[in-house]
Amino acid sequence: MTHDMLVYLSKTVGLIWLMGFFVIVVIRAYSPSRRDAHERAARSILEEPQRDE
Repeated sequence: MTHDMLVYLSKTVGLIWLMGFFVIVVIRAYSPSRRDAHERAARSILEEPQRDE
């Protein structure tokens, strides 16, 4: 396998892999079934600490 062929394959496979990964991330991020989890995560930093009295 020549260097040129290896570079070509790595660029092609890398591009396809990254595009697939991006599509999976976008689908997961905008999935309606994950909305509650995203809302909980967004509001988790806003919760007031519980006081033991």
